[in-house]
Amino acid sequence: MTAGLPTVLNRSSGPEPTFTLALAADLMAFQGHFPGNPILPGVVQVDWAIRFGTEAFGELGRFLGIENLKFQDLIQPGQPLELQLDLDPDRGRLRFKYLAGAARKSSGVILFAR
Repeated sequence: MTAGLPTVLNRSSGPEPTFTLALAADLMAFQGHFPGNPILPGVVQVDWAIRFGTEAFGELGRFLGIENLKFQDLIQPGQPLELQLDLDPDRGRLRFKYLAGAARKSSGVILFAR
């Protein structure tokens, strides 16, 4: 079983970094959710956005909440997945969206206090 983070195939830097992720079927996040039809849980999607946001931007601050969280489509093992991030440090807002090609899978805004 693979640890909790996906393999990063590519990373672009800059003010709006993008991570291209490989989702192995044996990722711990897929175990038990759901047998026979594994999907990536929403809480894992948010966790990864925070982890990769910290990698891209440094310490984000104390977690305050989430706004505009939308799950538009299932994320399954083997799908190509892209995570796009954008940070507004003055307002403590980390925007994220997961895409598979042109299809949006999920998005939201994570709030932090500095």
